[in-house]
Amino acid sequence: MQEVKKPDKKPWVFYYIIALAVVIFLNFLIIPIMESRQIEEVDYGTFLDMINEKNIGLVNIEDNQIVFTDESEENIYKTGVLNDADLVNRLYEAGATFSSEIVEETSPFVSILLGWVLPIVIFVAVGQLMFRRMSSKLTGGENAMQFGMGKSNAKVYVKSTGGVSFDDVAGEDEAKEVLS
Repeated sequence: MQEVKKPDKKPWVFYYIIALAVVIFLNFLIIPIMESRQIEEVDYGTFLDMINEKNIGLVNIEDNQIVFTDESEENIYKTGVLNDADLVNRLYEAGATFSSEIVEETSPFVSILLGWVLPIVIFVAVGQLMFRRMSSKLTGGENAMQFGMGKSNAKVYVKSTGGVSFDDVAGEDEAKEVLS
């Protein structure tokens, strides 16, 4: 007779790991490839040529790069930042719309508070909560009997006070030993 085996159910963690792997794959491989194909990297000279030809649309000047479009705003380009004191005047004369990122710095006190103090407080609070729960279960708190902890299977036997009679040992082969 053949035994019918039920298929093993995979734990839910297995499916979460697969979903996480897919998300990581998309974030680190596919999306950067798609974004890099959309933005064309050019040298600073090409950027200046496009300004001189007045073929420039939106310009965003960041700390480490300049992202800009052509006049029709169909193509997106990027180039590195150079010390060019006359850049703003050239962009204005070319009729480009330009801006720079606004860097807002937080105060050092808030930065230390959010970066160091808050995580430490959270870890200490969670640790204290876990310690209290564990100690209450081990010392006999309200749910100390959970999981069978504290239960004893020992049985108490009390010696008979009435003695042993012939009826108690009738039919036993070792009746003489029991009566003595």
